[in-house]
Amino acid sequence: YFQYADVSLNLITMMGLIIVIGMLVDDAIVVTENAQRKFEEGLPPLDAAIAGTQEVWAPVTASVLTTIMAFAPMHSMSGIFGKFISYIALGVVVALTFSLYECFFVLPHHFAQWGFGKNRDGSYRSPKPAPLSGVWDSYVNPTYAKWVRKIIAGRYVVGGVALVVFVGSLVLVKEKMKFVLFPSDGVEIFQIDVNMPVGTTLEVTQAMVEDIELKVKSIPPEFMDDFATKIGIQQRSADDPNVKRGDEFAQFFVFLTPATERDTTAKELMDKLKEEIGLPDGVEKITFQQVKGGPPVGKPVSVSVQGKEYSKILAAVESLKEIVAKIPGASDITSSYSPGKRELRLEVNQAEMAAAGLTALQVGTTIRAAYAGVEATSIQELEEETIVRVRLKGFQQLSEKSLKKLRVANPAGQLIPLSQITNLTEKDGVYVYEHEDNERQVKVTSELDEDLTTSTEATKFIEGFIPELKKKHKGVRFKFGGEEEDTQESLASLQRAFLIAVFGIYLIMVLIFESYIRPFLVISVIPLGIVGVIWAFYLHDRPISFLALVGVVALSGVIVNNGIVFVDFVNRQRRNGEDRFESLISAARMRLRPIILTTVTTSVGILPTAYGLGGLDPFVVPIALSLGYGVLIGSIMTLVVFPASYAILDDFLSLFTRAKA
Repeated sequence: YFQYADVSLNLITMMGLIIVIGMLVDDAIVVTENAQRKFEEGLPPLDAAIAGTQEVWAPVTASVLTTIMAFAPMHSMSGIFGKFISYIALGVVVALTFSLYECFFVLPHHFAQWGFGKNRDGSYRSPKPAPLSGVWDSYVNPTYAKWVRKIIAGRYVVGGVALVVFVGSLVLVKEKMKFVLFPSDGVEIFQIDVNMPVGTTLEVTQAMVEDIELKVKSIPPEFMDDFATKIGIQQRSADDPNVKRGDEFAQFFVFLTPATERDTTAKELMDKLKEEIGLPDGVEKITFQQVKGGPPVGKPVSVSVQGKEYSKILAAVESLKEIVAKIPGASDITSSYSPGKRELRLEVNQAEMAAAGLTALQVGTTIRAAYAGVEATSIQELEEETIVRVRLKGFQQLSEKSLKKLRVANPAGQLIPLSQITNLTEKDGVYVYEHEDNERQVKVTSELDEDLTTSTEATKFIEGFIPELKKKHKGVRFKFGGEEEDTQESLASLQRAFLIAVFGIYLIMVLIFESYIRPFLVISVIPLGIVGVIWAFYLHDRPISFLALVGVVALSGVIVNNGIVFVDFVNRQRRNGEDRFESLISAARMRLRPIILTTVTTSVGILPTAYGLGGLDPFVVPIALSLGYGVLIGSIMTLVVFPASYAILDDFLSLFTRAKA
């Protein structure tokens, strides 16, 4: 598919294929288990395979479509995060589509041809039973059936306990757990930005860089692969819009060994190096920053101060820095304001200029011609063009005296001294004039220690001081951005994807069950999976992250599969004449083995990625941990809660029917 769609395979797509690897066998297990049951009833292998497939084609198709529906909305998520995550959805959807084809058109043939020998009388010989099949049939299945009877009898207690566990898990998230957009686990690169005073020569900057390089080289070789040094430029990436150029700037990129090969984190190495370097004499500012995986995000703390005048903006910036410094774990607090070199400014006297018959354009053109010259003509020689410029003789560009003596010709041909129509002042320049919403802007940014504070908590802390800052500094306003802005954007986009996924799953089940009520019963399984995700991250002492929530969205399509087939079996048993309770017990017994098998295959297919068995990529861990444990714990809870929920729904439907009658 990727070949013909002209879409390149990449790491993110491979992550999607890793996620789906355990799901691909789920439907094959359902089809095979049903075909085996038909064979045991006396049908030949091929007929058993066909009959078994026909019997479960609707729930199997629905289970695949619900999983596809869970991932498909991710392909249309907005922003940089949408582009980043869309490849996961693409890999999963394509793989599941081909797996459905294999289940219906290839698997029956495999079932009929593999493992069935013939006896002398021509009858087919069933495969040898599995070593534990006797234990399963004589102990596990009957024991579970007994428990299901007790669960149905105490269904309101079971349902109430499940509700309490779900609500308690949500409280646990709110009170005890943190949300970090992209955790810094597995960081293998950090950068050091060095700012010398404005006007520093390239030679002085280079000498300082060489001194700092000696400190960087002191990092043990088992922790550092290499480092790169740049002088005269600072930029985060090739397309960084805030790139800085000048002799006073320098930058280091430190490349560490893979995180799995060292017992020291990038933050620990960075903090130790920061302490060793300190703030050398002659250096104005030095900052450290980890380069995290995933799409580019803003700083953990980023607040813009906007206004018309720099004097008011900078005063507010200093007050804001003092507040940010109070945040636990805040470090490398800096602002985007960079003073430029000393510059001469000419302020035009409008009255004098008008009296002399001049315009601001004429004055500006004359000054530009004095410094840069005027293009008089060009000489074309074959493919080369030589431009001829005329410059003012005797004009010294670095001389304030020459500028004052400069004369501007008015329409009457008179030469008016520049000093007569302008006022010359000397002020500090600004390196970059940053604007947003048609106002000048300076950003205050900071790094955060994720173990102490998250960007969301830091934003709430600063918001508490904003009214006071507005009273103290009139004429400026404050705007939050950075990682918190990215977090809110990503959560909003992911929430839309989740709602679309749940609504799509509901519509699919309405078509399958021909009911508007029973799909809600299946969707109620999703909170059980969410409980598994919450406790898995809490016990692993990991924050909830963007990729963990992506795993929850994916989980919504996977975990409902067991409920879909369960409801289908209940409906079938009731059509065959069983009463409401016996149909639940029969369906539970028939679905126990497929549920356990699909849960184990999905978890075994995904969880090794979370623990790095065969290779660890910390960036992939959250989504694997979320989906793996969500399916595992959620499915186990489903075996207990789902029969009780179904019985409770039957009670309400019966009451509604009697009330209507």
